[in-house]
Amino acid sequence: MTTARANAGAAVLGSDLYVVGGGSTSGPRALTEVYDTIGDIWRADVALPIGLEQFGIAASDGRIYIAGGYATGGTRDDPTVDETNAMWIFDPARGWRNGAPMPDARVALGLAAVGGKLYAVGGRGVEAGRVFIYDPAADVWSTARSNLPAPRARAAVVALGTDIYVIGGIEDGRPTARVDIFDTTRDAWRAGPSLPIAREGHAAALLDGRIHVLGGESLSPPKTYGDHFVLANGAWSRAAPLPTPRHGAVAGVAGGKLFVVGGSPGAGVYTVFTQTDVVDIYSPGK
Repeated sequence: MTTARANAGAAVLGSDLYVVGGGSTSGPRALTEVYDTIGDIWRADVALPIGLEQFGIAASDGRIYIAGGYATGGTRDDPTVDETNAMWIFDPARGWRNGAPMPDARVALGLAAVGGKLYAVGGRGVEAGRVFIYDPAADVWSTARSNLPAPRARAAVVALGTDIYVIGGIEDGRPTARVDIFDTTRDAWRAGPSLPIAREGHAAALLDGRIHVLGGESLSPPKTYGDHFVLANGAWSRAAPLPTPRHGAVAGVAGGKLFVVGGSPGAGVYTVFTQTDVVDIYSPGK
């Protein structure tokens, strides 16, 4: 990647992996970079109108949607960073535009696309257990009847069919191995198989019907991980670990391969000083 960063967001359109925003020593970034997974080359695209990090991101119907996060504000002399409820929508032909804001500000959340709608799950904010649902056709948000049973931030949020998996995260100041599954057709939660090890700040993606979880961190003591767990048939197994342990990375799938980009091998306060530009590519065994 051209610019090393952690706590960015990523989404795949076709064979292109878009990496957006992220942290830096001077605050959230606005840049958008695109990895051509076929040509193995990076290019710049239209930057976000504001800097953002730790937001929710998902692709749906040829567009990329971003909700919440820490946003830059103020002036150059006073570059304050605020929690936001803003939504940004990216169309490759038109660039970025605003969508309807979420009902409340939320950071370190997940965003998942299911059935033409977007679900904002988890994170930190007012009544963070609430699940916000966005309808792109009407540009309106609603709130699900059922709350996330254990509200937490920095979880991995992955859609599988009509279910949304909320995996790990930080709950009451500590990493958790908990997995909760939201059935979007019934607006109801059920328990899923716990991660083998409690984790926060990990990357995750769906490849060949299996959920892959990679990396992550713990803060007491500060440590990053290279673990690679795979959920299939209701059970977790281990796969080839990341070459470099890190947290705050992004992940995407294209052409039958899993791409893990950026992040930081340093935990906690060391995150912004140790950000990486590395791209790791995982090919599953047959």
